[in-house]
Amino acid sequence: MTLVCSSNLGWLISHSDYTSTIHKNCQEFIDIKTGLFEINAPYVKKNSKRRECTDDIEDTEVNTVQNVYNMIFLEFKEHFKNETFKDNNQNAVILSKYVYEKTSQCSLENIKGMNNGPAVLNVINGSRFLFPENCRFYCKDVLEITENLYDEKFDLILLDPPWWNKYIRRKRKKTSHAYNMMYNSDLKEVQIENLLGENGLVAVWCTNSAQHITALKEDIFPKWGIRFTSKWYWLKVTQKGVPVCNFSNPPGKQPYEQIIFGCHPNRKLACPSNGKMILSVPSALHSHKPPLTELLKIYLPVQPKCLEIFARYLLPNWTSYGNEVLKFQHESLYEIG
Repeated sequence: MTLVCSSNLGWLISHSDYTSTIHKNCQEFIDIKTGLFEINAPYVKKNSKRRECTDDIEDTEVNTVQNVYNMIFLEFKEHFKNETFKDNNQNAVILSKYVYEKTSQCSLENIKGMNNGPAVLNVINGSRFLFPENCRFYCKDVLEITENLYDEKFDLILLDPPWWNKYIRRKRKKTSHAYNMMYNSDLKEVQIENLLGENGLVAVWCTNSAQHITALKEDIFPKWGIRFTSKWYWLKVTQKGVPVCNFSNPPGKQPYEQIIFGCHPNRKLACPSNGKMILSVPSALHSHKPPLTELLKIYLPVQPKCLEIFARYLLPNWTSYGNEVLKFQHESLYEIG
């Protein structure tokens, strides 16, 4: 189970445990490579120029998040390890480079499929990919989503957009595994308004950019026909429970990201409470977000229809859509035997 423990402030979840659980009914032994989550100590930041950016969160929000972390850590600290490591997370770094190398060699475009049975391994273009039970996927351009999901309505739509970022854009030139970023105006054109049911909930993974958050609340959400309700914080911690990097004055890098919620104006079900915090040890793979399935189920009807857009992995009972939808289903992430 992904949920380790909970409190009034939020939750501690395990991404690796959840991934292992959903593949237990496969005929072959399948387990996520735990080395991807061996984040044993805060990352040592290499010397670099200070980011020139005025578009960032306010000091007050950083302080609020840090205060919540200080309180929630006291409640959850018994679930973290006590050992001290000084390896700068080398095992996770080496393994992530291996995964990037292997997945970059797989060209998957304009395909779709589903698995109605138990978890299974299938070969596509010479590589094995893992498919959890009762999943459906579309490896296609997100701007064509309504053409492929015509006349379907979903109770939950989760998005993890590749937000435009100048720093990532510069770094992207040095890597082959980087993704194509989107402007806010491009994201606005994804037709969520045609996919969300009347009781629907939308959750968007977001950076700490004030520009992106404001665009979501004031421009993108209204175009999608939804209203802003609340936001949560995902705080990335080491195996010892300390943040993966220091809290810093904006525009410095923060150890957390945000999840922005919106809902259909006719929604009758409860919406997520504001300001909750999720703690988890992150994957060493960029954009390998933890699943939110168990945390969001209390806000959904029985047997909900769930859709993830810009998906990078598959989930049981979900429809997953995006041009990297099978990226983290590749055999290089798993122990198979």
